[in-house]
Amino acid sequence: MKLFAQRLITAASLGFMATCGIAQDGIAQDAAPVQDKAPTLVERLSDPVYMSWMSHNDVKTCVKCHLAGPNVGEIIGDVQSNLTAFSRRKEMDLWVLKDKHTIARRRVEPFDPSRTEAELKSLMEQLDTMAGNAARQLQDKLGIEIDSDQVGLTKFPKEWIGESNFLSRRICDKLWGEGSSETEEGYGKFRENCLTCHGGYQGDDTGFELDSTAQAKIGIGCLYCHQQGDNPKWIADHAAPNPEQNWRLLPAEVKSTAGMRDLANTAKQADLCFDCHVGNRSKNMFVTHEMYAAGHPPIPSIELHTFCGEMPQHWQTPSQLHDSLSASPTRDAYFTVNYPGVSEIVGAGKTYWNTRKMLLGALVARKKTLDLITETANAHTWGDYSLYDCASCHHELDSDSLRQQRGFPGAPGRPRQHEWSTALLNIALEFDQPESAAQAKQAESKLTAAFAAEPFGDPNRVAKTATALADELEKTIAAVEKKPVDAAVAMNLLQKLAQTPKNALLTYDAARQVVWAIQTIVDEMKSEGALQPDDPILQAAIDLGDASVSGLSSALPSGRKEFIYATLKGDLERRENYNPAKLKQQLTQFGKLLGVTQNAKLSVR
Repeated sequence: MKLFAQRLITAASLGFMATCGIAQDGIAQDAAPVQDKAPTLVERLSDPVYMSWMSHNDVKTCVKCHLAGPNVGEIIGDVQSNLTAFSRRKEMDLWVLKDKHTIARRRVEPFDPSRTEAELKSLMEQLDTMAGNAARQLQDKLGIEIDSDQVGLTKFPKEWIGESNFLSRRICDKLWGEGSSETEEGYGKFRENCLTCHGGYQGDDTGFELDSTAQAKIGIGCLYCHQQGDNPKWIADHAAPNPEQNWRLLPAEVKSTAGMRDLANTAKQADLCFDCHVGNRSKNMFVTHEMYAAGHPPIPSIELHTFCGEMPQHWQTPSQLHDSLSASPTRDAYFTVNYPGVSEIVGAGKTYWNTRKMLLGALVARKKTLDLITETANAHTWGDYSLYDCASCHHELDSDSLRQQRGFPGAPGRPRQHEWSTALLNIALEFDQPESAAQAKQAESKLTAAFAAEPFGDPNRVAKTATALADELEKTIAAVEKKPVDAAVAMNLLQKLAQTPKNALLTYDAARQVVWAIQTIVDEMKSEGALQPDDPILQAAIDLGDASVSGLSSALPSGRKEFIYATLKGDLERRENYNPAKLKQQLTQFGKLLGVTQNAKLSVR
């Protein structure tokens, strides 16, 4: 524990002073990292998730700049620190305090309920020791006095062990045998099939053995997303003196060569997120129908901007960064290098970045589903039911159902693809160019025919057609990455979304994609001044995602305090009772409001 205390003091104690609002000689910089009141120092020392992450070397390295910032002497002496507008404290604080990914592995460790008492006792002992050592170090090194009697657990930390752990244990028992996860072989299967997403396991990573769980990272760390491959050179390079001059203006390919993942590229960001949230069989990130049958909760559809906002977002959007860098002489050069084509056309300050992210997310989501289909066909594991719309089989037995009214592309009863990934595809393709949309529509028709050719589809035809369509989408994604979205484009997109036909809203997940897209655009129009706070469009957009009005909920359980069990029952009930006609009626009313606003002069920043 002595080593932990040393790491804590060097990597986090200075951050405690800044982020907790602990003032010395008038010092209290960036004291409110989140919308809520920032946790006190005692609350941080009592948080097992926070304390766990502060003990890991790679996170400690990130914390030194992104959270701790300058040292005490620099702050007191009013010396310019290396904490720039790119690396504000509050982004790192959001990740370590709020993000559910930080505890993703811990939440699914397959514990039997009988272990709860032992786990809690072990946690309390570890936390008491770590916090006690840290409190003494704070006193000795910084003169900050902490009453150790006030540090510790005040209630059972459900995010540390709870229902999700017990469900994981039941799933493992059903898939690989009773008690299998307590053996090296059984835990290995859990590692290979579950921790690829829930823990960031990649190939031969260490720290994922059965006997290492007590010391292992409890979730997805910084480097999983920000480092590309095993090359850590970028860490020192981007933290060098004057990083804004020496690093920020380098081309993306140079940074990637040094090992930094290019997350300024929205499509690459989406591709990374969708490995887990859509699937990637080449990385063993795929929830099979057998896993669902064993109890794995349904994987929801995903709209990139909406999900990123609910993580919560622990970075600055390009729009926010443009404002943060207002005094920087290299701001324009930064956007030219990192967003080629976008800023030169309409300017970074006038681009609707969130709407652009929604469009790119829609394109990548569809490509990702196509890749998943192709990987499955080529791996000779064709026909896994999870590739198909669940309601193709799990549906009511009405003789005049909505699906029957819509009709079938082939023989009735043959399972269809999941429809959510195509819900926003057409508007994204048309944003590129109308020809792209027309060509994609023809390719999608061929793919649908390949799926309908025989029960569960002809794998060879499906793979060939899906590969060709994915290749075309790759070209479109590259083109859209260089195109800006402005106020006029945003309004045009809203008009098209409001005209979504009822047949395209038949499934709950597809309909929710449309609502999320509308809310993304409307929110951004408000923030850019194109809609006034009292504009009825704002409330109409909210109503589209209000289950009491439209029958559909756009809310997501976000943050590490939220659990799927609290919302799953209600979500399943809404799906059962969902009526596309009701939502279509709301969309029609929304479109009428847009007609009024479209004739008004748009006020943009």
